[in-house]
Amino acid sequence: MSTHGYFDYNATTPMYKEACHALSEALNHFGNPSSVYTLARQNRNALATARQQVAGLMNCAPAELTFTSGGTEANNWAIKGALLACGAIGRVAQPTHIVISAIEHSSILEIAAHLERVFGFEVTRLAPDREGLVSAERVRGALRDTTRLVSIMLMNNEVGTLQPVGEIARVLEGRGIHFHVDGVQAVGKIPVDVRALGIDTLSFAGHKFCGPKGVGGLYVRSGVVLEPLLHGGGQEGGLRGGTEASPLVTAMGVAAEVAATAMPDTVARMGAYRERLIGQLQRRIPGVTIHGSADRTKQAPNTLSVCIAGIRAESLAALLDQMHGIQVSLGSACSSNNAKSLSHVLLAMGLGEAAIQATMRVSLGPLTTEDSLERFVDAVEAGMRLLRRISGEVPA
Repeated sequence: MSTHGYFDYNATTPMYKEACHALSEALNHFGNPSSVYTLARQNRNALATARQQVAGLMNCAPAELTFTSGGTEANNWAIKGALLACGAIGRVAQPTHIVISAIEHSSILEIAAHLERVFGFEVTRLAPDREGLVSAERVRGALRDTTRLVSIMLMNNEVGTLQPVGEIARVLEGRGIHFHVDGVQAVGKIPVDVRALGIDTLSFAGHKFCGPKGVGGLYVRSGVVLEPLLHGGGQEGGLRGGTEASPLVTAMGVAAEVAATAMPDTVARMGAYRERLIGQLQRRIPGVTIHGSADRTKQAPNTLSVCIAGIRAESLAALLDQMHGIQVSLGSACSSNNAKSLSHVLLAMGLGEAAIQATMRVSLGPLTTEDSLERFVDAVEAGMRLLRRISGEVPA
């Protein structure tokens, strides 16, 4: 299947051909990695190799990685496991306080809401600035004596802003506060060095960097203690019960290795493509605004949040898909006019309803080609003209 019209890499990615081949081969190896015979040893060795490959992508020790079913499980385990380990769930007289940003992925937001509703946690949800950034000073100002955990994403999935997690880690150092980072959108797309960041835990998912769906993991810094969420047969060093999905892990490891090797070229190419798209859209289409940071060092090289004034992004996205075979995502969470359905990220950044409904997300990836950029801008321009003609703004 062609990926020339695919501009939604932040939703999921096509698999590298190397990862597809690895998955196909690994499916033939059915031995349980926990068994002791030769048939099982093959998959046990494959898990060890994949752990080394993913560790190389993030600059950590293989022993600091635990494989999960994906980013959502990893986020749940990091937060709940850390709070269980410090006794903050069920055994404290006063409410425990945690800090998150208001622009987190739903898996983080829903965990916080659950802790608030079921266990009486106090949750501070920090709003970003107009560019989608949450500063370390904002985090510092939110801390209390009862704060036990902070969770801030590394790369925002909608607008692509890169949060200053290294600076936040330095603010939290020595305070006894667990610092979790949702790294799902970042790992494999931009350089991520967990040692340099100084964080406690970081989640990742294979399907975000051209690996398979249904597999991911959690980096847990050496010395950090988490209580397991899944109890069972003692797999993953006793931290995550359940037979490992060795074919998926194998393919994710290969994808990690390919991503690490290609990283310098991919980042440079995506950055150049992004700037080219911004230039062409602003030159050829009236009323274009790009949400996010104007500082390239604070912005993911592959992500554009594009607002076209007067156009409903939902309608434009449908036209791009049906008439041009181009896939993008919406800045709005769904097609309803109800404000509750609008993008929580853009709302937190202070955008109004009209701007949010006119916003679509364009995200690039390693298989995006230069030729597809011109095709994309042509299609957007044609779609915009058609929509304005239908609305009566432009004569037929």
